[in-house]
Amino acid sequence: MNDDDILAATRSNYCIGYRELPREAELVQVVRYCETMRRHFTPIAKAFTAEDNSRWLLRHYLAIKFAAAASLLAGSAQYAFERNLLTAVPYFNYYALLSACRAFLLTSPLLAWDGEKTVEMTHENILNRTAEAMRALDPDRRVAWRKEMADLRNRRELFSYRFPLSGPDFIGRDAFDPDRATRLTRLIAELAALNSECFDGVLSKHVGEEMPVVALPDHDWAEAYKLAGETESDAADRHRFGKLRRQWKTVSPLHVMTSDGLMDDLFGSWCDPDSIAGDEGFDPDDYSSYILWF
Repeated sequence: MNDDDILAATRSNYCIGYRELPREAELVQVVRYCETMRRHFTPIAKAFTAEDNSRWLLRHYLAIKFAAAASLLAGSAQYAFERNLLTAVPYFNYYALLSACRAFLLTSPLLAWDGEKTVEMTHENILNRTAEAMRALDPDRRVAWRKEMADLRNRRELFSYRFPLSGPDFIGRDAFDPDRATRLTRLIAELAALNSECFDGVLSKHVGEEMPVVALPDHDWAEAYKLAGETESDAADRHRFGKLRRQWKTVSPLHVMTSDGLMDDLFGSWCDPDSIAGDEGFDPDDYSSYILWF
């Protein structure tokens, strides 16, 4: 399976460059998945309005951030594992996966936008919906994928709420190895990118002219966060999403909409300003493409 095969399946002009998908699925499965997604996207595209375009722009912006967060968290898991900082690994593994699941659902035509309920979905709902939506890729593996998600969540909870005296030996040190968690996280994030390419292919057919981006109340979800019961806004989000709204037209695949500046802001904010060249400390930039090649 190569990029040309995926381009033919999505009918988009863009392909992100997939690493995990070709290892986890046959071409016939990817083609069938894309056919299913394009079928669900078609009625959305046929009735597409400026408001829909603006809402999907928000969804893709949030998905980009969650996919990037998955890279940062999965990279943190690998860094911690290599240095025997095992207490942190279950958290990083699980939240990397959860972030990828959020990106996947936000790009899926199977999830209707419902404002706050969409942004603040419960973990159980996110994992269940993700596993169910992955059925379109391989129905025989849905249960196995859902069990992997549950295992990662259970390991995080084990060391959050109970903390056995045996430590990592209680579940076996191999269970901390981020490799399998990262592969599943990458697959789900790549499916988010694939969704966005399928949508692009359908929009290219049914939406002939560039669509405007109009202001919506829901756009506040790009920058508003609840802290200790109070709503606070993030200036970096306001700047980046505002720039996207002003400069973009019809919503496009995730990697097409992702600017170097957005990635620099996201990963650069976690860099140590006091670090020097050659420092062996954690460098977030080393993992900027760990999950997706933006």
